[in-house]
Amino acid sequence: MLLSRFLGCALAAATLASCGEPDPIIETHYEAYEGDAYPNRRPKIVIPEGGMAVVSDSRSDTFSLISLATGERFGVHAVGRDPVTIDGPHHVVVDRSRKAFYTALSYPSLIGAVGPHASHGSSVMAGYVQKLALDDMRPLGQVRVEANPGDIVISEDGSRLVVSHFDLQRAIKNAGDVEAARSSIVVIDPDEVLPSGSPEPVRIPVCITAHGVALSRPDGARAYVACYGEDVLTVVDLTDPTAEVERVPVGPSPAVFEPSYGPYAAVMSPDQKTIAVSNVRSKDVRFFDVESGEFRDPDTIATLFGSPYFVAWSPDSSRIYVPMQAPDAITVIDVAAGNTALAYRDLSQVCDRPHIADLDGTGALFVVCEGDQIATPGRVLRLDPETLETLSDAEVGLYPDAFVRVPAEAP
Repeated sequence: MLLSRFLGCALAAATLASCGEPDPIIETHYEAYEGDAYPNRRPKIVIPEGGMAVVSDSRSDTFSLISLATGERFGVHAVGRDPVTIDGPHHVVVDRSRKAFYTALSYPSLIGAVGPHASHGSSVMAGYVQKLALDDMRPLGQVRVEANPGDIVISEDGSRLVVSHFDLQRAIKNAGDVEAARSSIVVIDPDEVLPSGSPEPVRIPVCITAHGVALSRPDGARAYVACYGEDVLTVVDLTDPTAEVERVPVGPSPAVFEPSYGPYAAVMSPDQKTIAVSNVRSKDVRFFDVESGEFRDPDTIATLFGSPYFVAWSPDSSRIYVPMQAPDAITVIDVAAGNTALAYRDLSQVCDRPHIADLDGTGALFVVCEGDQIATPGRVLRLDPETLETLSDAEVGLYPDAFVRVPAEAP
């Protein structure tokens, strides 16, 4: 008993002795944080000499940056609303006056589908138009549109954004009811694409599975829309959304729901006199005369081996450069000389699914190659516009689907 008391007292004394003086209390005072809660760490885009092109990689959720002078890919930027799922940035336009890009987010389908670009035409999710800063791709605003946005274009004066909808789901759901099957174009004021609370855009029902859009210049008062599911080119008065939509058949035997021609792309000539309409079913390019409002005589049809997509016009409006699929190739057509073929190149070994041709007279023709749309990256070829020989070849992301130029003087 005495021993246990002695040991307890000794232990207590030892413990007190080991404690010594308590450590001093140190207080640290910080100045109030004055920075942004979420600082922008996006790298600045430095446009190379000669300008750049922006290519939308729709299955990678990125934009690839291409040097126009060399054809080299010098940058890649993530885009979209959701960092986890695929947003599907489809087509893209540049707005130099507002120092911004606009891209249509077309969410991929979760089910199997068939037809041209069915993977972005069979979704049930509403799409978005997203506004991105030209200098670093930071989001500036967004507007919700309809499911399966197809083309996006901006008027030359920057007053209107127009988005079509290649809505296969709407067409399938309403088979037999033409009015219900028709998708809309939406007309957006670029100044009203806001970070939140953007006003509802104007919606104009136009046709079944609308896709390629060309606008009159400079103010985009009229939209010319290629309508795959109705075999027509629609003419829409954008100054009066209630005006009747004019539908001009692209050929003598138009068909609804199961098209005979399948107009998919519409590209206006630099002189604004002609719209080249690419028909993926009949494998030809037909020419719409803007002044008369009619397609030109049948003998002006450019008949092709493969399905044509977005053509490029020469600066003098005398030629078109036509990317084709199945077989993959590109051809040059002299429109001024009765659609004479001036050059042809088989691209099957170097370009899987040519989709867009682009030429602005600076000395090179660019061709965007989709790849297999799933696992194989796409490519951007830079070709000699006379011989069609390859000048450069750049790998980009999955399923590239747009090509827009940005001049060097842009910020």
